[in-house]
Amino acid sequence: MNNPRILVLNGHPAVQSLNRTLAHAYAEEAARHRAVVQEVHLSDLVFDQDFGRAGYADTKPLEPDLEELLQRV
Repeated sequence: MNNPRILVLNGHPAVQSLNRTLAHAYAEEAARHRAVVQEVHLSDLVFDQDFGRAGYADTKPLEPDLEELLQRV
């Protein structure tokens, strides 16, 4: 049987938060049960939080960290 693959995505913008602690605890427990776990914290990614230059019509390209996250999902 294949091990489950889990992506834990913590969307809280703060480096230290309850959300980060809970996400990390979940990831550790899942890994302990042989899941293949990837843990991503929004606060660790480097990107411009401004969506675009002209809203939805003229979007800018994604930064490398966001491109990598998109591949993981």
